[in-house]
This record gives sequence, structure tokens and C-alpha cells, in this order.
Amino acid sequence: MKLRLIGVLTILVLSVSATAVPVSAAVKAGAKCKVVGQIKVKKNKEFTCTAKGKKLVWRKEAKVVTASGVKDNASEKENSSDSAQKPVVIPTIEAKSFASGITSNELLAWTKAAIAEMKNPPTSFLSLIWPIGVALDDEPDPGVFGGDPFAEHSDILSASEIKDVSNYFRTWQTSLVANAANGCKQSAADLSEGADRVERWIKGAANVATAPDPCFNARAVTMAWTAEQSKYNAKTTFFHEAYHGLSNYLLAQCSPILKIDEDKMNYMRWFAEGTADYFGHYMAAKNEGRTDHKQRLLARFHTSLITEPNMKLDSNTYPQAAAMILMMERGLITEEKLVNGSYFNDCKWINTFDPANQNMKYIFNNFSKIKFSGGVYSYTDSAING
Repeated sequence: MKLRLIGVLTILVLSVSATAVPVSAAVKAGAKCKVVGQIKVKKNKEFTCTAKGKKLVWRKEAKVVTASGVKDNASEKENSSDSAQKPVVIPTIEAKSFASGITSNELLAWTKAAIAEMKNPPTSFLSLIWPIGVALDDEPDPGVFGGDPFAEHSDILSASEIKDVSNYFRTWQTSLVANAANGCKQSAADLSEGADRVERWIKGAANVATAPDPCFNARAVTMAWTAEQSKYNAKTTFFHEAYHGLSNYLLAQCSPILKIDEDKMNYMRWFAEGTADYFGHYMAAKNEGRTDHKQRLLARFHTSLITEPNMKLDSNTYPQAAAMILMMERGLITEEKLVNGSYFNDCKWINTFDPANQNMKYIFNNFSKIKFSGGVYSYTDSAING
């Protein structure tokens, strides 16, 4: 499980059951399907807004309603035309939010929207979010978190609620033992030990946002939402981590295949992080009915260059996500394959996007050549065509 520290935000995404809640006027029966992942309820049946070619249509879901949350069992077969668009159906999607600003149903919709983009998603997915307060100091506290470089924050939840969050994740992870369908090879003891690690983050109010991958086909997002972080930032961070969770072959999975120690491939994290951050902003924009994600990413990086003009590509996700746009402009990648996770369906990406390759050397040398003209951010002509 690789860790991601995002400012002061910690979000935990775990297994969630979908509880029945009042449906807003925007999604009542008869409302138009406008945004992928949008949900409506009609006669106790739930429908999700789904892409079908260039159109958006309502698709009926099979739901199991429990007292604790929402568990989505995708038991209903899609028709042949839908199957051409999304050949893989996720049988189990769970989401649970302990944060008052994000409902479990909303988190479930985000989760389903991310999964719907994927070409080959895992068979089980859990999303878990909980709130934390402000940082107790400016320094990380690895001694509190078993060596993990997170910072302690104040508590928002009560002691019993914190225990509920921890138990939620533990129940999901430990239930995976000996489940061949999920590709689980870990022992019960190993799965329990992994749950212990997440429990330390939760009880210590760590500012964590990460994507646990206990099994090949069973992934999760766990995220702490800090008091300083906006809901929009929480949303983009969730989608960022969901992309990691939905990527089949990251460094951890490729290490044994390539017989290379994972730490010796850290030079490739720039591509894994850049694609994930691009996806995070792409999905947040799509969720809000916008198409300006590229402009936002370029503007963010352009602004950061004013105070840090010597920023390197492997510095953080600002230049990494922007570099994805330059790579698209030069025909090295496509947005479609980035968004549907195709680059991470095998380990070829490690060689293809190696910084030592000539095409990648060019990106590393030109990723900061951004201009602002006529109210539009873009890469310079020389960066695109050079």
C-alpha cells in the first residue's frame, strides 16, 4: 500500500452500503440524465446516469439497503450495446462516509462514476471517508503512525465514532481472506496487520489519503478530510486515490513481475501520480458538468511557477498533471486511455514512460513552457512542436 500525503487532508474510503435518502428535485423520477454517476429513485428502484455512446441514459441498479450504509451489487446484466462500452461489471461496490459534508450516497456516486470510466476495474471496491480537525503542529509524526510520515490532527469524531470507522475498514479487509475471486493471497494474519495500520491512522487523526490494495481484485480508498480542506479539494483527492485503487498494475504489482525492487522504480512515480491527479480533476469537472479541467491544471501549475520557477517534474503533482497535457499535445498519450486506466493494465508503462527514453527526456525538459494569452493557458508552440 503506497501512501499519499495531501496537505492537511485525510480521507478514508471504505465499504459502503447505500441507505435510502430523500431524493432531490434534480434527480426525481423524470429528471434528465445530465451527469455520469447522478442517481435517481423511482418506485423504490435506483437508477444511475450512465454513458451510452455519446448519450447519457438511466441504468437500473440492484441495491441492497441495510441500516449501516449502501452496498451496491451489480447483479443486473447490461444489454449488448452497453457491454460494448463497459464489458466488465463490478459485482460489489461499497462506500461509507463519516463526514457530515459528504453523504454515503454521494460518495457511492463518486465511486461508481470512477469505476464506470475504467476498462478493466477490480471486482470489489470500498470507499471510506472520515473527518479530522486541524494539525497539532507543522511536523510529521512518524513515531505515532508506525513510521508512516503523517501529522497528528485534532479529533472531530467521538471515541465511539472513531472506533466505528476503524471497525468498518477492518471488517471489510479481514473478510477478504481466502477469497479466490478477489485474487487474495494474503493470510488472515497479514490482512489483520494491514487493518492495524489503517487503524493507527484513524485513531491518531492522521492526514492520510491513500488506496489500500490488499488483493489484486479488491481495492479501496481511505481518506481523512481535514478541517482546512474544501469539499472540492476533497473530491479531487478522492478521485486521485480512486484512480490508484482502480489501476491494476502499479509499482507494487509490477515489482514481482519484473523482478525489480519497488523502491528502485521510484523514478516512475511521476507518471503514476501525474495520471492520477489528471484523473482527479477530470472527474471532478465531469461531476460538476464542466470541461475546463485542463485549464485549471495549467493555471495551477503556471501560478506555482511564479514562486518556484525552478520546479522539477518530479517535485509534485502540479507539474506532473500538467505534463500529461503536453504529452497529449505531442501524441504520446491519449486522454481516453489515461481516463480508462489502459496504461496500467500491464507493466509496459514502466518502460514506455521511463525518463531515460528520448520522448520522455523531451517532456522533462519542456514541461514548464506554459503561456497565458487571450485568457487561455496553453503550452507554447515550441513545446508542442519542438
